[in-house]
Amino acid sequence: MSRKKWITPLAVVVTFLAFVASNGKVPTEMPKTRGAKIPKNNLQCYVCDSTVDGERCSNLNIGNKSLLMKKCEQDERTCMVKRFSYTTSTENSTSILRMWSLQRSCTAKCEHGCIVIGERTKLYACTACCNKTGCNTGKGAASMTSSSNPLLTIGLLAVSVAFIGESTLTLTS
Repeated sequence: MSRKKWITPLAVVVTFLAFVASNGKVPTEMPKTRGAKIPKNNLQCYVCDSTVDGERCSNLNIGNKSLLMKKCEQDERTCMVKRFSYTTSTENSTSILRMWSLQRSCTAKCEHGCIVIGERTKLYACTACCNKTGCNTGKGAASMTSSSNPLLTIGLLAVSVAFIGESTLTLTS
């Protein structure tokens, strides 16, 4: 059998198998790869860290805030604000809540809320999440819960020791 003679029956068999596989329905569109099915991410968030960018990250009304707006990566579909703050207590009083760091960013995963650890010196790690362009303008979450995550507690404790150590060095210098 010559090559031209067997191509036509093969095309008929392949077409028939495709028809059977589609339950008798003629496909109206080309199959899409997984990447083609995921909608494009157009989310833009403010991205900054107050320890690097200073007051213009903490207060977006200072300077040109559009310079802090960044396009998020394809898998980052949430804007986030993370605030680290603390209070100190004595037997008679508790200080006001003092912020020492604020971070704004795009993220793939975000858990809204606050974690509080400590007794005399309380450390707060608060996170706020949103999913619209430019929505991460606040100062972090308002609700607070105690930490039940030991790794997060150890991480916050390490940050606080470094922060308190740095403050002590500054005061004694």
